[in-house]
Amino acid sequence: FMAMVMCATLALSGCGNSVSDDRAQAYASLSSMTNLEKDQVKDYKQRLTVAPDSAAIKSVLADAKAANDKVASDNAESDKRVKEIEAAITGVKLVGTDKCADVTLVLNADKTWQISGENADLCFLPHDLKYWTVARYPDSGGVYFVQSDTKDSGIYGTTSLITLSEDKRTVTFAPGPNFYKFTITK
Repeated sequence: FMAMVMCATLALSGCGNSVSDDRAQAYASLSSMTNLEKDQVKDYKQRLTVAPDSAAIKSVLADAKAANDKVASDNAESDKRVKEIEAAITGVKLVGTDKCADVTLVLNADKTWQISGENADLCFLPHDLKYWTVARYPDSGGVYFVQSDTKDSGIYGTTSLITLSEDKRTVTFAPGPNFYKFTITK
């Protein structure tokens, strides 16, 4: 009987974390979620601030963790696409179609490039930028072909959305509303 009374007393006394302790721990957990955008963090902090109890705090934190994990997963998928596209287009001849017909583009492993053909000037590529890379845009996860005058420009430079066909035989550059397809040849 005495043990039962002690358990009841402990339960009523609120042993364990208080709501303010849970909230403080949630703020700390939220600040360690590096994949969330600043606006998202601000929204989750606001939701934590007004959460009335520990259950609500845990629910907000679960939502934030799910969002953080989704962004991490999306980023990993985009990074995988960056590597896949870069491997497919490096060191091969890309032969243009449509507006870039009769154009050959070669993207070298040293990140320089050459373009040739009678329609080369009609193609979308700015010829004055010496280097290229493929990079993931941080906010959207989109994969971009980037041209710049520095070798390690990251996403900074002249960008075109880039996609690789499922059969890995065609690459498409989309520097805005237009798109330019190239066939990958060895």
